[in-house]
Amino acid sequence: MGMVTGSHRSVNKLLTEKLINRYLQPMKRAIYTGIVVSGLLVLMGNPLFARTLDLTDQSGVKEIEISSRGMAYDVAEIRVNRGDRVRVTYRNGGGRHDWRVDEFEGAATRMLSAGRSETVEFVADQAGTFVFYCSVPGHRQAGMYGRLVVKD
Repeated sequence: MGMVTGSHRSVNKLLTEKLINRYLQPMKRAIYTGIVVSGLLVLMGNPLFARTLDLTDQSGVKEIEISSRGMAYDVAEIRVNRGDRVRVTYRNGGGRHDWRVDEFEGAATRMLSAGRSETVEFVADQAGTFVFYCSVPGHRQAGMYGRLVVKD
């Protein structure tokens, strides 16, 4: 009798392992795929993948369109010349966000809800590298920022 019980346990154990492996492997694959896809989506919204706008060779008002998706702007860097008049249209892709550069008067939108946009205009009257960012607490730290480079 003892052998039948022991044999019965090993058969149950074997069947249990087969069932676990049969259902666990696809779940593991789905979880790993989800992690990889999530990581790629985060990277796509990362400022490292955003574009640079070099407007130093343009004359007249420098017109820039910036939008956001998640916690990132689609523009990582803007380059203009000192004295340029800069017009920025910010289109909010989701959530509540704004766009601002503290060092220039007029370089700040209001807080915008998803789907809204606003245009601001300012003069880049000082040379240097400045940060544009979203002022919602935690958003700048989460990567919602870029650089405004004003060449002398």
